[in-house]
Amino acid sequence: MKKSLQFDPKSILEHASQWWDTQSFSGGRWLRYPDYQMLFRNVNYKSNLIGESHEGRGIQQYTIGKGSRPIIAWSQMHGNEATATYAIHDLLLYLQMYTSQDWYQQVFDRIHIHLIPMVNPDGAERWLRRTALDIDTNRDAVALQAKETRLLMERIKASGAELALNLHDQRNIFHLQDSNDSAVISFLAPSSDPKRGVNATRRKAMNWISHFQKSLKDVHPQGAGKYTDEFYPTAFGENVQKLGIPTVLIESGAWPNDPDRLLARKLNFYLLLDAILTLSDSHELDQHTILQYDAIPLNDNKQWDVLIKNVTIGKDKQAMVDIGIQYKYYPDPNSNQLEYKAIIGDVGDLNHHCGLQTIDAKGASFEKGNRLPHLDDAASFQIADESGYLLVLENGNLV
Repeated sequence: MKKSLQFDPKSILEHASQWWDTQSFSGGRWLRYPDYQMLFRNVNYKSNLIGESHEGRGIQQYTIGKGSRPIIAWSQMHGNEATATYAIHDLLLYLQMYTSQDWYQQVFDRIHIHLIPMVNPDGAERWLRRTALDIDTNRDAVALQAKETRLLMERIKASGAELALNLHDQRNIFHLQDSNDSAVISFLAPSSDPKRGVNATRRKAMNWISHFQKSLKDVHPQGAGKYTDEFYPTAFGENVQKLGIPTVLIESGAWPNDPDRLLARKLNFYLLLDAILTLSDSHELDQHTILQYDAIPLNDNKQWDVLIKNVTIGKDKQAMVDIGIQYKYYPDPNSNQLEYKAIIGDVGDLNHHCGLQTIDAKGASFEKGNRLPHLDDAASFQIADESGYLLVLENGNLV
């Protein structure tokens, strides 16, 4: 009979969350390959070079533990989605402090984990979703025409994993359905067939997500959202699920006043550690039902970076409208910084929308009626009332 664990996973997770809050973690959303290499220099675990990208940049894998139950997790298969890459760094930094602890020894005597922090370093260098060949890695799971996707699929198949974690970033537009809460984390147990059936593998992925949602609420009471389960025949999640490996998609999203997605980074760190602890004593997963998975709120896509409510437009204040502002991001290789432009995305009745920042402009007017807002323009305008300016944007930047 398997000996039960001699520690409390919940206490370890609580301690880890508190530890993360004491750190001075920083890092912009554009994580270029040299910055990635610099970031991981303070990790004591040795990585293995498992291959190279199309342009010759190294792709590393960290493997920890000697147990018989494996996990595999990968990040940044889209080069402009680095939040979970940072979180993998944070996890390794945390674990290396406790290698002599009993709980660490117990866990990694039972499991091992493979971590691939940056699958697409060429895309990361340019802050682009796709590879240097302009192939979307997450739509190349069948054709396997990119070096990076061939390499990733080889590692997944060789892992024999009991859990695969497919780590991504999502756009700022997502919030929890019927709520103004941003979807800082979203989950999905991908379908493995067009009919979206629930076989044993997908059911286990759903159980994992139900567990993650329950655990996540201990540190983020709003919990996570969930994507609908449309079947994408060439995507990695669907095809890894077909291999019989329970696959969980974790998407990192926005949060108010958090442009670098530090909250999503922390929650990814927390979920990765939770997965490690849970697999080492996974009977808890069997207690979840499909109803718990179904109860996770769906994502909705009506969230603006800035939502301006009740502003009048026109010379004679002909209409009172809402204006939705969306940020679009651009890499500046000269400054190595990510720049943004605010774009007017919609004008009208946005009463059923929400914003990461919401401004009630009742009594104020757009450009004092001298001109009208135009969709898709870089936002350069002023909103003012009798007491002065509420909002000023110049060439897409908040002033």
